[in-house]
Amino acid sequence: MFESLFSKGGLSLDRLRSFLEMAEAGSIAKAAPGDVVRQSQISRQIRELEEFFGTELTRRRGKGLVLTAAGLRLGGLVRGQLQGLDDFRREEQGLPKTFVFAAGASTLESLVAPRLPALAGALGGAQLRTESHRSSALVEAVREGRVDFAVVRRDAITEPSKKNCLPLLKLSFHLCIPRRLLPKGTGVSDLADAGLWSKVPFAAGRDGGQLDQSIREAMEKAGVDFRPAFECGSILQVRQLVMQESCAAILPNLALPGLDERKILVAPFAPLAGYGRVLALHWNPRQVEVRGVLPDSIRKVAAILAGES
Repeated sequence: MFESLFSKGGLSLDRLRSFLEMAEAGSIAKAAPGDVVRQSQISRQIRELEEFFGTELTRRRGKGLVLTAAGLRLGGLVRGQLQGLDDFRREEQGLPKTFVFAAGASTLESLVAPRLPALAGALGGAQLRTESHRSSALVEAVREGRVDFAVVRRDAITEPSKKNCLPLLKLSFHLCIPRRLLPKGTGVSDLADAGLWSKVPFAAGRDGGQLDQSIREAMEKAGVDFRPAFECGSILQVRQLVMQESCAAILPNLALPGLDERKILVAPFAPLAGYGRVLALHWNPRQVEVRGVLPDSIRKVAAILAGES
């Protein structure tokens, strides 16, 4: 059986592992940083695999390498096979499986991380790992099998269906201003006055992402000369400044728990009332089936993330 695979040299678990390390790192140098001997070994092993399969697996682009279509396909096959072998080993030794949950940085911190113990329980006491990625990268990582579960905007998922995603919650956005920055007696209803927004310092993101751009455009349309006093790398950093009562900000509903409304006025941010996106739990149906994750477990995971369990 499979005589053609073993009739000549060049194929081995070690070579396949080296190829996968390079594929996931993005380059040979990143796969073995500072280790010239290991880098040379990986390069040689990839050439041997190319000779074995009779096709180019990588292509040079500038000073680095990118995977060819064949390389991308092989990477997915290798990842799946090695994951299956590791799952088998763990099951036979009575060890928990490892699953990767991924989301954007703020979603990971505010929604996923606090629920990790419950999520582990829903997956049979699994060991969980977390990763932070942008929406487009999250969908790609799920498709390639690098991530088991992702919390991502539903509109970023290609052909979403009940077989590959479940809705969790709808995002909404809120104007949050520390009371000490406002005239005495200012109430929540007064926050509808855009003229008030220009009189307080703001914090905002600086990643140029969709939300950051939408907030800036909304402020511009409202006639506000929006020049944030603080530009932060994440919503979590923005939230921290608001909690310190240092500035105002536009925060998603995920970031509101824990804000002291005795000190901070919170009101819906009308200019982004129609912006709300649905966050969904996303997975690769084939991968979860191969890894033995039952539909009921996926529903439990979604319920936990949605705050229903």
